[in-house]
Amino acid sequence: MKTLILTEKPSVARDFALALGGGSGGQDGFIENENYVITWAIGHLLAPFDPEDYDPKYKKWSLATLPIIPADFKFKAQPKTKKQLDVIKRILKRTDLDRLIVATDAGREGELIARLILNEGKSKLKSFRFWTSAALTKDVIHLEMKNLKPLHEYDRLFIAGRARQKADWLVGMNLSRLATLKLNDLFSVGRVQTAVLSMLVERRKAIDAFIPVDYFEFKAKFKFKHGDVNAYWFDPKKKEDTKRKDKREEFDELQKRLLNKEAIVKLLNQTEKTSYPQGLYSLTELQRQGNILYGFSATKTLEIAQTLYEKYKCLSYPRTDSKVMAASSFDLVKGLVYKFKDLYPEHFEKFAAFKVSVKNKTVFDDSRLTDHHGLIPLKDFNGDENSPEGKIFHLVLRRFITNFLENHRYLETDLMIECEKNNFMARGKKIIELGFKVLEGRESEELLPELTLNESGTLKSGEVESKKTKPPFEYTEASLLYDMTNPAKLVSEADLKKIFRTEIGLGTQATRAQIIETLLKRNYINRSGKNLNATDKGILLVDRLNDMPRTKELTSVSQTAKLEQSLQSMAEGENDDVEFLENINDFINTATNEWKAIVGIVGDNSKPNSYGGKVYGPKVQAQVSNLGPCPVCSAEIKDFPKSYSCSRWKEGCGFTIWKEVAKKKLSESQVKKLMKDKKTDLIKGFKSKAGKPFEAYLTMNKDGKVEFEFLPR
Repeated sequence: MKTLILTEKPSVARDFALALGGGSGGQDGFIENENYVITWAIGHLLAPFDPEDYDPKYKKWSLATLPIIPADFKFKAQPKTKKQLDVIKRILKRTDLDRLIVATDAGREGELIARLILNEGKSKLKSFRFWTSAALTKDVIHLEMKNLKPLHEYDRLFIAGRARQKADWLVGMNLSRLATLKLNDLFSVGRVQTAVLSMLVERRKAIDAFIPVDYFEFKAKFKFKHGDVNAYWFDPKKKEDTKRKDKREEFDELQKRLLNKEAIVKLLNQTEKTSYPQGLYSLTELQRQGNILYGFSATKTLEIAQTLYEKYKCLSYPRTDSKVMAASSFDLVKGLVYKFKDLYPEHFEKFAAFKVSVKNKTVFDDSRLTDHHGLIPLKDFNGDENSPEGKIFHLVLRRFITNFLENHRYLETDLMIECEKNNFMARGKKIIELGFKVLEGRESEELLPELTLNESGTLKSGEVESKKTKPPFEYTEASLLYDMTNPAKLVSEADLKKIFRTEIGLGTQATRAQIIETLLKRNYINRSGKNLNATDKGILLVDRLNDMPRTKELTSVSQTAKLEQSLQSMAEGENDDVEFLENINDFINTATNEWKAIVGIVGDNSKPNSYGGKVYGPKVQAQVSNLGPCPVCSAEIKDFPKSYSCSRWKEGCGFTIWKEVAKKKLSESQVKKLMKDKKTDLIKGFKSKAGKPFEAYLTMNKDGKVEFEFLPR
């Protein structure tokens, strides 16, 4: 009899096959040898039913059919991966198998993926769990195969994953329909995405409402025996804004009065400080650096990292929120360190060999491992270092190497100078050991002259600096990802701050980039250079959600934290999903009643919303177009600001021609030809996701879907 092993990805299945004696048949959706049959999922093979799958009446969007709360959640095969699901179901019916080992990712979602597949395949095999977040070397696989546990011991993770999936479905399906029907435009609402949108909305409002205020600072230059010191006046009695004054005249007078007066060093503190390497990259941190340094979107960085992982085999699995490795991965890491030391000796100028040790907790810490270990380079990338792939690979490579270089040490000097009972402060920095910062290239010294306590000098000159308060910074993808990962500062409750200081944030490493892209796709936010800004449509949605006492929970980062805390408790076995789902159902029912209680359409005509003198949320006005009837259902085509769409979109007709396709604005004549002939003339000026121009025809298939047709090569 053989053992069936179910993994989450084909690459993991290949790792198991390599460790367990090889095998054949990989092209058939599984690998088999004398003792094992190894197969794989491709992420989620099963998706929840759509509302109309439960009942055809839900195909038409109507307030009368809301809320939609299925008594029993059902699932269907994902069309793109149905073939692999069928392979697994056939394998589960084999009579030569006596046990099953689940080896999907070691986390909530990995457990959910496996259990849904096994339920669909009606598995009756005796089942065990393979559990590790370490790199899947042969030694790790053989070790953990000896530590298998009964699958039922991980039921809590499945329960938490299933509860998360149900909550997201209920919120998305019901609130999206409610908002769309009541706001007279297509809206989508999500449990996490709407909280993220709210952050962007509040930031835009704060910027729009900001009024700059003038203030002044006084910088003095003091002459001492061994050199000059620039120092700022400050008020030690104030807790905030200690360097500022609101009136310039006070500093102008102070400058005249103190010129050439004696100054004495009253405080001279020198402290040696040490900075330590930051560990390995997690996906979100890599995405942040890709955005800061190269302007890459989070999605682009993920795509590049995925290419380096799948195509070039030179990067570990990228969808990770860990910054560490397992202790069992020490030999792997050690080998990589010395391999890259030979390849890039210039990066190892500050090499600290003693850090190549399992005692190096910055790198090796089982207690901080999640589903996958931190990002590491597996072999050299031989392509162009300045290509997108080269840039991301070398970011990961340099971060990996920094953890085995000397610590950065410096001498920090805090200086206080007194002149006529006025206090001035300065801070100096002298580098003792550049250490791992040699690969970051951002450190500079701020040297002070050699001074002694109570040494006297004179105020040689002064400058009154005129400044203005600045508005909050616009979000970039880097700063938004940071706040999504570390949202503690966005909540006021002490217990919620504690939640967000653990591993809990908004979204996951695998979903944060997609959340941003969804907000962009829905026209809730837009990009301006590196900046992300809420649009009027996004503000309208958040404002309307905030109008209703219960519904506004969706815009709350705090509420999102509470839900994540409940899911975390579930995953840890502290409670089940009954109360959690009862609360979700209660929320859906209450929110539905709140929306239904609103009379008529709640666009800006019925309730304008102003903030800081600005009015947000113009109602979308659509006119009947002159393009003829809808090719799908024969209803009228309406002319919306960004599309030509069927007037029966609320009833389920999805026909749409976007006015801008692949960053190319279509002319009205091009759209008319597409409607009439089902194909345009050759159109130039399209741009790919990578920004490369291309030309193509646009065609319309029998279902009314617009597609590209490229010139034959």
